[in-house]
Amino acid sequence: MEPLEILIVSDATGSTAEAVVTSILVQFGRANIKVRRKPFTRTVDQVREIVESAAPPGVVVFTFVSSELTEAILDLGAARGLTVVDLLGPLMGIFAEALQSLPSRTPGAFRGQSEEMFKIIEAIHFTRRHDDGQGLETIDEADLIILGVSRTGKTPTSIFLSCRKLKVANVPIIRGIELAEEVRRAAVPKVGFRMGIDRQVQVRSERAGRMGARIPGYSERAHVMAEIDYCDRVYRSLAGIRTVDVTYRSIEETSDWITHYVL
Repeated sequence: MEPLEILIVSDATGSTAEAVVTSILVQFGRANIKVRRKPFTRTVDQVREIVESAAPPGVVVFTFVSSELTEAILDLGAARGLTVVDLLGPLMGIFAEALQSLPSRTPGAFRGQSEEMFKIIEAIHFTRRHDDGQGLETIDEADLIILGVSRTGKTPTSIFLSCRKLKVANVPIIRGIELAEEVRRAAVPKVGFRMGIDRQVQVRSERAGRMGARIPGYSERAHVMAEIDYCDRVYRSLAGIRTVDVTYRSIEETSDWITHYVL
């Protein structure tokens, strides 16, 4: 099955739109999706070329301040059978009415006003590239490494923390597989997630039900207990690691604990 293509088109860098799309895609796990970003799109001809390169039925998410470009991408996208989403237009209209003022419609104006947002975007990009054990070659550039067995909330917590400008890598602990030396050697604060066995079995059973497939041992109590025991042994082998019980903590509460006690 071909991946769903999501095109992010902007008259500036497109980083803001990509951050929004990324934060949403996290909720869909490892869905078959391909994301492409097309920054600095400033002419109708560029819009036409981008739309013609898209494979239906794809999704186009755009941030244009130009009404001409907005009209062009909506018309061309619809003609090609694409779903086209305007991130800025509706909100800009609401603000224009509420403020009784017209927007300047200056492409890229946001960059000069908020360097903080670009630090957040940089952190989100790093965290995406270092999700679920990826990017080991640059894991030592992280501000934090999160470890834990499957379904303990490592990815959503990582993304939440990246919105606080933290570059986060998360690494799964898998029974019978040695922890990568890159993780052990990295002079980066590490936190290990713990979750009670009953909650862990419940979370995994619910996920298996949503997937509509039985994964041998995945949600069986004895198998999960063996994974937790192995994970504890890994934690004991890591000097300086702090651990946190996430059984009844929300993502926000876990993140607050980490920033207070680990970083």
